[in-house]
Amino acid sequence: MKQRMIAPYLLLLPATLLLLVLYAYPIAITIIQSFSKVNLLTGQSENVGLSNYRQAFSDPGFYNTLWITLKYTGITVVLKMFLGLLYAAILSGDLYFKKGLRLIMLIPWAIPQVAVGTLWIWILNGQYGYLNYFLSQFNLIDSPIAFLSEPKTAFFCVSFVDAWVGIPLIALTLMSGFESIPRSLYEAAALDGANRLERFRDITLPGIKNVFMSLLTLVSIWTFNSFNIIYILTQGGPMRATETLMIRIYREAFSNFNIGLSATLTVIAVTILTILTLFYMKGGQNDYDAE
Repeated sequence: MKQRMIAPYLLLLPATLLLLVLYAYPIAITIIQSFSKVNLLTGQSENVGLSNYRQAFSDPGFYNTLWITLKYTGITVVLKMFLGLLYAAILSGDLYFKKGLRLIMLIPWAIPQVAVGTLWIWILNGQYGYLNYFLSQFNLIDSPIAFLSEPKTAFFCVSFVDAWVGIPLIALTLMSGFESIPRSLYEAAALDGANRLERFRDITLPGIKNVFMSLLTLVSIWTFNSFNIIYILTQGGPMRATETLMIRIYREAFSNFNIGLSATLTVIAVTILTILTLFYMKGGQNDYDAE
């Protein structure tokens, strides 16, 4: 009897140890470094208490970076979820060459993000970019636009490119939710006189609610942690207009060599994401209890 009780824990032990090495140890080191001043030359660290946290919260630039991060996350997530839902609804219908369209849709997600960033740098280039060329051909602009050199345009361009990369995965996930809804519900609603919009509102949206909310949480976390696209396109510029918290963390660690402050910002970012996730879990539990 005792062997049967111990056996499951022994089987779980290798996976548990692996998780501790891959996740728990780096997290612990990061938390310790957030209270330390690390000397990269000697590898030694000195405990400085809450000094790094006071430095972070007393810096006006930190709040600007946090606001940019939240604004970037909000705009990009809305673009991803709305366009992903639209794509999923279109590709779930009775379209000719539907399988081919689904394959083409996955291309942005399948391309490495470094290649995606390089591609969009060419497209958005202020002098010889393809976008400026086509806009001028249709007489929509009088002179080339420096999309990645102006703070406002750079912010929205980076947000759009990040959304462009993420839309295929969202659409594919939502399509699986669409296909789980029984066709008989749509047939019954059509017989009752419901039009397409009413069927989408009363059947499709409630049917994919759980999938949508779970996906919304994951996409929000992924977007909050976005780094590759932003760094390749603008490196946080111009004038720090696209400097999100992840870019700031990288810059403090590898440009300013302030490992302690970088670790502090990392802990703050993880705390924010944890709080947002807890709010989602609480909301999801309330919906489940109501049902």
